[in-house]
Amino acid sequence: MNALPVVFLSDYGLGDEFVGVCRMVMVNAGVEQVVDLSHSVAPQDVFRGAIVLSEAVPFMPRECVYVAVVDPGVGGERRPVAIETEAGAYLVGPDNGLLSLAARVLGGAASAVEITAGDVMLSPISPTFHGRDIFAPAAAHLATGMSIDDLGPALDPESLRSITIPGPLTAESTVRAEVLSVDRFGNVQLNVRPEDLGSAGISGALVIDGRRIPLVETFSDVDEGQAAAIFDSVGWLALIVNRGSASERFDLAPGSRVSIARG
Repeated sequence: MNALPVVFLSDYGLGDEFVGVCRMVMVNAGVEQVVDLSHSVAPQDVFRGAIVLSEAVPFMPRECVYVAVVDPGVGGERRPVAIETEAGAYLVGPDNGLLSLAARVLGGAASAVEITAGDVMLSPISPTFHGRDIFAPAAAHLATGMSIDDLGPALDPESLRSITIPGPLTAESTVRAEVLSVDRFGNVQLNVRPEDLGSAGISGALVIDGRRIPLVETFSDVDEGQAAAIFDSVGWLALIVNRGSASERFDLAPGSRVSIARG
């Protein structure tokens, strides 16, 4: 049996050895392919990590192992878990909601376990580096054919912590939205889908917090330095500035509230 690919997400960054060490732990255990999804999630931003992981799932192999480490509670009471999804993929990481959105995209959790198996984890276990000592080896063992049941005792999938993306508030000609994320280009992703604008009767130009901007399809539909709104590659409404930063232009950050009205 060929090893399943492992998709690796973390907030470790690339300035330290953490990513490389975790990768080598998996390679030493027989994993043939590790895909680095991202290691630039903002430190301890579980919500953002959950969104990034879930948005990548549709483009990954049907059968693979996801290992995600954004873990501000490392060494504390949160459980290290592995999840087998209805789609057949596996998720490994802390039980802090990080895995929940991806699990939902993959059809939900068919089963789950707490990772406790001494013959799987590295020893001694560092209280500050579970990515190396628990999650990377557990993911590697799943990828190379171990049954999830051999990783530790079963958990009720309903007991796993989950994250929910808040929906916008819609009314006639108005949508009250929230900023989900800001990417490295300064594009501002809002929790608004096309149907949300439709239900509010909004189309064409938008008024964002009193500023009128066009709704376009591509960045180049507006001149350099001009602001606009687009639906991004995963279907969320985003505020952009061609060759600039919408985050700076509109003074927005994750969690900020935005009012959208008909232009």
